[in-house]
Amino acid sequence: MAAMSHFSKTIKQVFRSFVENTPVLKDYYYYHWLFTRNPNLYRYVFDSFAEALAAVPEGALAGYNYREFYEERLRDLPQVKQLKPIDYPVMLWLRQAFTDSSTVFDLGGATGAGYYAYRQYISFPEALRWKVCEVPKLVEVCEELMELIPSPGLDHTTNILDADAEIFLSCGMLQYFEESLADMLVKWSVKPRHLVINHVPFYDGETYVTLQRPLLVRPQVDFVSYVPFKIQNRTKFINDLLGLGYELVDTWQQDRQCFIPFHPERFVEAFHGFYFRHRSVSTNGMSVGSIISV
Repeated sequence: MAAMSHFSKTIKQVFRSFVENTPVLKDYYYYHWLFTRNPNLYRYVFDSFAEALAAVPEGALAGYNYREFYEERLRDLPQVKQLKPIDYPVMLWLRQAFTDSSTVFDLGGATGAGYYAYRQYISFPEALRWKVCEVPKLVEVCEELMELIPSPGLDHTTNILDADAEIFLSCGMLQYFEESLADMLVKWSVKPRHLVINHVPFYDGETYVTLQRPLLVRPQVDFVSYVPFKIQNRTKFINDLLGLGYELVDTWQQDRQCFIPFHPERFVEAFHGFYFRHRSVSTNGMSVGSIISV
C-alpha cells in the first residue's frame, strides 16, 4: 500500500510539473482549479478597485473588515511577529530614522506586529508615538490586545488622514490601497521625513488591479475573502516620490511572484522594499547607505 501511495504521489507530481511548465495549460490550471482552492492567488486584470469588487463571486466575502479574522490574536498571547530576512532592512532604516524622529504612522500595521517585534531588537525613543492605521474591526481587537500587553506609545486609527508623523511605515500593504502613496502624501498636513516601505509588488508595465483570494485563518475555521490587489509600475512609483522632494536611499527585494492567468505580460517577479528620506533632512551622522541613482 505504501508503495502504491508513493507511486500515485509521484505521478501527481510529474503531472503537475508538466502542467506548470506548459503555458496554456498552466493558465487554465490556475484560473479554473487553483484559484478557487488555494490562498494568495490572483485572477483577472482591472483598471480600478470598483471593477475588481464587482467580480467577487456572489455571496462571497470581500475585504478584511471582519472581527472573526482577528480574534485568535487575543487567544494566542503573547502575539509576537516572527522576523524574516526581509524585516531586517526595515529595522535598519527605522533605527536610523529614530535618531531624529519619534513618531510613526504605520499604514496597515495589523495589531502592531512591527511595534511588538522590532522593539525586541532596536531601541525605541522615549517619546515614541506609534500610530497604526487599520480597518475598524481590527482596531477593536488591537485595543483589547493593548489591555493585555504593555504597549507604551502605541495608538490606533481608522482614518488615513491622521498621518501626522515623522516616519511613514508600511509593510506589505500599499497594494491594498487604490490611491498611490504620492497622492496620499499630498493630502497629509504633515509630510514624513522618512518613508520605510516593505514587501510591495512592482513590475515594469502599466499599473493595474487584480483580484486576490487570500486565506484568513482562525482556529477550526477558514475564512475566504476576495480583495482588490494593486500592482504598480516601479519606476513611476519612485519618480512620483522623488518629485515630492524625497531621495531614494536604499532598496531591496524578495523573490515572490504574482502570476495572472492569461496575462503573461503582467507577471511580477519580486516584491520590493524602499527607504526614502526627504531632502530637507540633514544627513549628518548618516553612516549607513548612500543615495541611489534612478
